[in-house]
Amino acid sequence: MIKYLKHLLLVVYGATCVYPFLWMIGTSLKSTQDSLANPQSPFPAAAPLWSNFGTVWNKLNFYQFFVNSVVVSLFVIVGVVVIYTMMGYAFAKFRFAGKKTIYYMFIALLLVPGVTTLIPLYINMTNLGLQNSYIGIILPMINGAAPFAIFLFTSYFRTISHELYESAVLDGCGSFKIYWRIYLPLALPAIGTIAILNFIGSWNNILWPMIIVDKQSLFTLPMGLMYLDSSSFKKWNELMAGALITVIPILLAFPFLQKMYVKGMTVGSVKM
Repeated sequence: MIKYLKHLLLVVYGATCVYPFLWMIGTSLKSTQDSLANPQSPFPAAAPLWSNFGTVWNKLNFYQFFVNSVVVSLFVIVGVVVIYTMMGYAFAKFRFAGKKTIYYMFIALLLVPGVTTLIPLYINMTNLGLQNSYIGIILPMINGAAPFAIFLFTSYFRTISHELYESAVLDGCGSFKIYWRIYLPLALPAIGTIAILNFIGSWNNILWPMIIVDKQSLFTLPMGLMYLDSSSFKKWNELMAGALITVIPILLAFPFLQKMYVKGMTVGSVKM
């Protein structure tokens, strides 16, 4: 009896979580009149209007916003993986002065709210002349990923037998070659975890791009949605169509990285 009750509660909870997404899909296929007349219903009253997606795509130059989001997210992922796998490798396998102090300083940044760094970040980016540029958007996102990425990669590399490292040294491999040929391929689950977390974070980030960018040619998809929501008369069908366009890449990416994400989080958090 308890088993069935648990299953029932899970089904109810799952339905509660899925309903907003179904409502978004249904509303995106409604006419403007239907979305205003039947806002609670997740189903269109008439034939689905697939043309809403084309209207939204062309209305605000969503193609350019989409390209900007792809560029930002890809460079953030590459930057985070390249920089912080090397740092995690160094913290896990090398001995140097101040190693623990530096490591725990990075970990302490997990307790610092990101919004408290926005003003100094803006001042720095402006002084460097990086306002209204891809680099101005990307660099702070890479920097913001440092604490958790370093923690996860360091923890993951510590789970790899040190004898493997010593054997490679005896065979004449240098430190970078060991990292590139041995440790990096073994870290694919952790890389998948960091990649999907930073893809979601950078793809959905709206606060920092709004601060550092005011040129429409550099707007990302969340900023485009903000413009759809700025009119006094909101067309909920178009707004939901734009939101669905925004979340589709995340829905497509997660299934491919799901196994690596779970394995990376499990293994990386076991040993510290």
